[in-house]
This record gives sequence, C-alpha cells and structure tokens, in this order.
Amino acid sequence: MTGGPVESCLPPDASGTDEAIAALAERVDAVRSDAVGAESSPIKKPGTSVRMHASRDAIIGSKILAATGSDKQRQAAPGGAPAPRILIVRLSAIGDTIHSLPLAAALRQAFPAAYIGWLVEKPSAALIENNPLLDWHHVLPKGWLKFLSRVRALAGTLRAERFDIAFDIQGLTKSAVAARLSGAGTRIGFTRGEARELAPLLDNLLVKPQGRHAVDMTLSLLRGIGLSPPARGEFVFPPPGESDRAAVDRVVNSDKYQDGFVLMGPWGSFAAKLWPLDRFRDVAVRIRAETGLHCLMLGHGDAERNRVEELAATAPDALSPAPDVSLTGVVELARRARLFVGCDSFPMHAAAAVGCHTLGIFAVTDPARLGPYGPTGRSIYDTLVLPKSTRERRKLDDSCIKRLTVEPVLRACLEMIRAQ
Repeated sequence: MTGGPVESCLPPDASGTDEAIAALAERVDAVRSDAVGAESSPIKKPGTSVRMHASRDAIIGSKILAATGSDKQRQAAPGGAPAPRILIVRLSAIGDTIHSLPLAAALRQAFPAAYIGWLVEKPSAALIENNPLLDWHHVLPKGWLKFLSRVRALAGTLRAERFDIAFDIQGLTKSAVAARLSGAGTRIGFTRGEARELAPLLDNLLVKPQGRHAVDMTLSLLRGIGLSPPARGEFVFPPPGESDRAAVDRVVNSDKYQDGFVLMGPWGSFAAKLWPLDRFRDVAVRIRAETGLHCLMLGHGDAERNRVEELAATAPDALSPAPDVSLTGVVELARRARLFVGCDSFPMHAAAAVGCHTLGIFAVTDPARLGPYGPTGRSIYDTLVLPKSTRERRKLDDSCIKRLTVEPVLRACLEMIRAQ
C-alpha cells in the first residue's frame, strides 16, 4: 500500500502547473458557490422535485470532479498493508475535532506502523500539533479554498505525503476537495444526510453512520476499511505547554483548592446555547455552601475574561476566574477538576473526553449526539428545540435555555460531586 508514486489529482496535461492550480481554485470555488446558493435559497421553484435536485447535484458534482482532476488514482486496498499512509480530514470546529480524535486512536491501534496525518484549520490546530497519535499534520487558514496560493501550496504538500487512504470526517465540499487533492485512491466519507453539500459526490467510499453520539458516528467510518469500531472511543490529547502546566499546577497546589475545584464553562458559539452567567454564579455560591468546593470559570479573550472577573467579584468566596490558558491548558484543567459544568462547547467536550465528571447544559443542540461522551457525562435541559440546521439554531435567542432554572442544575452538580 505504501509503494509506488501517487498520480496527481490535477489534470494529466497540466499537472503541477500554476495554470492548473489556478483553474482548480476558480472552478471549485465557482461551482461550490453555485451549489451553496441553490441549496440555501428559501424560494422553492415551481416543479422542483427530489429528482431535479439529484440531477442538479450530479451536474455540479461532475464539474467538481473535473476541477479536481482525473479519478484514476492508485487504488489502495483499504487496510490491506501493515503500514498504510492515512490522512484524516477534520478541519474544524474545536469540539468536533475532539469528537474525531478517537478515530485516530483506533487507526493507530489497528495499524501501529501506519503513517497517520491530519489536515486541520487553525482554530483547532492546538489539539493536533504534537499529538502523539500522529506522524504528520498540516494547518490551513480558514477560507483557504478561495485563494490560489493556498490551494497551490496544499496540493503540493499533500501530494508529497503519498497518502493511500483519506477519511473525510467533516463531510463538506471543502473537506472532500482536500481529501481528493491528497491523491488517496480510497476516500472514505459519510452517505448523504450526514455528509452535506457535494462531499458524497467527491468521496468514493461512502459509509452510513451508526450510533447516536458524534464520536460513535465518526468511528463508524472504520467500516470503510473493514474494521469494527471500538465499543468506546479513546481520546489522546497533546501535552500542555510549560506555561499552561505551571498555571494549572498553581491552581491545584493552592490551599484554596486543596479539596479540588469545579470548572465552569459558560461560553458557546451562539446566544441560544448560553445559560445566563448569573445562574452559573448562583450555582457556584450554593456549591461552596454545600460542599466547600470553590469554582473556577473559564473565559477566552479579553471580553469574556472581563465579564468573568466582574461576575467573580460579586461572589469572591465561591467563584474565581480560571487561569488564562490555551486549548491544551483547558484540557489539563478539566483533567484535574472534580466536576465540569457548562454549555455545549469545546471545554465541555474536553472535560468528558478526559474522564472528568461533566454536566452539559442544553437547549438547542441534541444531547444524544453532542452531550458529554462517556460514563462520567450527564446532560440537563428543561426544553429542547432542535432546528434542522446550524443556520436556524444561530437565529434563535436564549429564551429556551433560560427556562432551565438554578435548582435542577445545582441538584445535578451536588449529586455528581457526592457520588465520587
């Protein structure tokens, strides 16, 4: 599986030239924009049918296939060699990157000598850089597909690694194009529904997702190379940097936290996910009174940290700002905490992944799919409103999550602390 050259994913008559790369960038961006515009249009044209949509997708897909070159790449036998060269494409977001880590762990266990690489965008890169599961990684800036220089660089970088198999976990046009640019003969992705946009037309081995949680669904891609997914995913993170480790050690070794601490993550990517900050503060005060444990609240960036400091000043005996650490520092903080309580976001997923007792607060995302993964996790909500798309979720206000009061959250926290 590792011998021999990989054919270029660019047209054979212009392989490697600037003109071919330029044409690729322009054509992919044009047909993707056309497809996204058509799919997002709120107007249903008269006579539109499933068959017409399928026909349109087939036409757009054929244009993308032409834009990314011949499909006559070396066809590797999936899993047929002891040391395959495997590329994982999970570009973003941070929480989704965490959910994808068990795939790398399962591949490393199945193929100890494999060469495993990961293609990631910058916001999630800290979880991939220096990850002991990986032999190689490459960090892309967001919007890379729109720029000739970035597409040219990616095409050359990926071809040089000679990947046999690519896993398109993200299931979007940009991730499927990246997998195709790798030259891998086997490009494994999800069937339509889980995969969106044009990914099902660009990946060439489609797997129907199994399981309800995002981690288990991702692991089901292993069936594409004839492997049975593990019963439970394993998470391996990069070690924290020296400054992060020192900051966490100062917390753990402080007299204030000699019995441990509760980590709070009140932030998320849009308003409908956010439980009110003052309710977190009220939970912290009650936890302190009931258990003696102090709470630390995360905040990333000046705006969040300023709000945390203002809130902590109203309950200094119960709540303090967490140290200002990187993504891997947050993972380490969660690893040392007695309990994590927070909204559906990266810190919640990180806490559950490292085995911290984790309480996730939900309202507009599905806890069955995105709740804290594993036996130490628990989800809580008053009412669930589950729009079909992220775009619709982002339009919602915080009225649904506000229905959840302090008392049930406090009760769940105390139960989880006392059960330890």
